[in-house]
Amino acid sequence: MNGQPDPRIDILGNSSIGIFGFSTDNYTLLPYNIKSNLIETAEVILKNDVILSTVANSHLIGLFAVGNSNHLLLPGLVSNEEFEHITSKLNSDVTVHVLDSKITALGNSIVASDDVALVHPEFTMEEKKQISDFLDVEVETHNVGISQLVGSLMFRSNKGFLVHPYLEDEEIEWLSSFFKVQGDVVTVNRGLPYPRLGIIANKNGILVGSDTTGPEILRIYEMLA
Repeated sequence: MNGQPDPRIDILGNSSIGIFGFSTDNYTLLPYNIKSNLIETAEVILKNDVILSTVANSHLIGLFAVGNSNHLLLPGLVSNEEFEHITSKLNSDVTVHVLDSKITALGNSIVASDDVALVHPEFTMEEKKQISDFLDVEVETHNVGISQLVGSLMFRSNKGFLVHPYLEDEEIEWLSSFFKVQGDVVTVNRGLPYPRLGIIANKNGILVGSDTTGPEILRIYEMLA
């Protein structure tokens, strides 16, 4: 908006863009084989360089990757070639780490800011310590609603967060206190209740799935812009 490109996009023909891409204030990861105009749109709106890659030989980067401004966490499934490629493209002040865990869908299992992280309760104590050390954050175990997949029911940036519409006000207040930003409920892509499926965003800008409606976009911008 405000003269920028249309924020509504598809990735590889799919409006569930959050499973394919991931962005922080300092970097953006998107899969190979996307159109050049999509790369340009992402760089203009998110205001950082786009790194094209795979993780675990998969285009589903948003499913596997999680991080914050200064750190990126990848699952043990990542290949040496992928790790080296991503590391070589990132700024030198961003550190890449690998977490060896039976939980590999880190994007579904961790919600991280620059200060704190909410994690899946089935991570072991050692894995939680590693997550804390790798991301340089305080780690807390807490379900979002009735789900342990905290990353699937919540999207957050350093400006705000959005959650599944079934969450109670008390839980939204707890999340606001924990992440120190305000949040609200939302749907994406014409009524899907899983915010992260339809959003790639950082403090600089917001991309949404192509099926996201005008009222949904307004709610997303109200919380994240």
